[in-house]
Amino acid sequence: MGATAGRAVALLLGLALLVPAGGCWRHGSTAEASRPVLRVWHVWGGTMAEGFTRAVEAYQATHPQVKIELVFAANDLATNQKFFTAVAAKTPPEVIFVDGPQVCPWGEWGALEPLGRRCAKAGIKEGDYYAPCWRQNLWEDEVYALTFCADPNFGFVWNKADFRRVGLDPDRPPANIAELDAAARRLTRTEQGELTCIGLIPWSQYGGANSIFTWGWAFGGSFYDDQKRRITCDDPKIVQALQWMCSYAQQYDVTKVTSLQQGFGTQESNPFYVGKLSMMCLHIGGIAEIERYAPDLEYGVTFIPAPPEGEQHSSWVGGWCMAIPRGALHQDEAWDFIQWLCHSPEGTAIAGRETGLFPGLKASPYFAEVRGKPYYGAFLRILEECRHQRPVMPVQAFYMRALDRAVDQAVYGTKTPAEALREARIATQGELDLVLAGD
Repeated sequence: MGATAGRAVALLLGLALLVPAGGCWRHGSTAEASRPVLRVWHVWGGTMAEGFTRAVEAYQATHPQVKIELVFAANDLATNQKFFTAVAAKTPPEVIFVDGPQVCPWGEWGALEPLGRRCAKAGIKEGDYYAPCWRQNLWEDEVYALTFCADPNFGFVWNKADFRRVGLDPDRPPANIAELDAAARRLTRTEQGELTCIGLIPWSQYGGANSIFTWGWAFGGSFYDDQKRRITCDDPKIVQALQWMCSYAQQYDVTKVTSLQQGFGTQESNPFYVGKLSMMCLHIGGIAEIERYAPDLEYGVTFIPAPPEGEQHSSWVGGWCMAIPRGALHQDEAWDFIQWLCHSPEGTAIAGRETGLFPGLKASPYFAEVRGKPYYGAFLRILEECRHQRPVMPVQAFYMRALDRAVDQAVYGTKTPAEALREARIATQGELDLVLAGD
């Protein structure tokens, strides 16, 4: 979200303070007060929605004194006007799911209730969570959310049948970038001049920004100086990572890659499942999808390859967090629900089993259950070595869009990687300076 949009949100939330409380609140009747209703705005669909619903039902079974209403509410990094309007109108849900990079700006704009005192009273502390999971919810020494799921981004996966087909050892994934490039060349196939299968598309999984974060850290680069509050996405090592990504666009012809991608599907027709993409970065939620849609797929999971001078076993944590919106009703009950799902041994274990996602809580019993489990054990090792989360600062959405644009410009050749990343740095730094100055 840009400075103009950010100021609009701040104005909207500021106006909320001028609206009289009387007559504006939901669930105000005596009958309803006897059993508080917690509206939970969530982001889950498909198999995840099914699993999350079962986890909530487990909470409801032991907490009959409240009623949980699940409401799907689409969410992205750029904006969530429906949510901000609800906060301004003093009709927010009691609980909201917030993507990790959203927590800082939403907290800074005044859209979320601070949770620091509640955490202190409950004995919830930094060391309880994987470090990136705690840091993403902290801004100016205040906690604004708890991590529901810790996504170790990403597992590097390879199709063993494809490896076997071209004479590669199916049990030996690429250990570095040179081996990755060599494997990709052997795995890529063409028919009548058109791509029918490609070994890897470095910029395609989960968007350009997430891709450059993934490979940029693997190459040893830095995106943000937290102490100086400076954007650093044109770090020479980030530039090197983007140059490497662009080498695939050049070698395999980006127009042919784009044409191949247009035939990619989802679920059972995912390109990794059907032999059109042999290697990729996989979100942990992909394990459950493969079990459902491609149960016979033979694949492996390992750490993301890196150049020798890069960061070995590089990874970063993303994931959804849970917060209490500003001015929500029944905040004590909402806090109990959030604690149960995000911090209690019982709740985190149930949520993990039902969704297949990792809790942010290090001591969750769920981790003992999956340590030796195929695929999940590999993702757990990745999580335990995670060092990064996307930069925690109030213009994260703007930064993501700037990086998306930079990757597109470089991949399609309208700008060099260095030029594209330099422009992203300058634009984002300007936006950050405005916000930090209180404009």
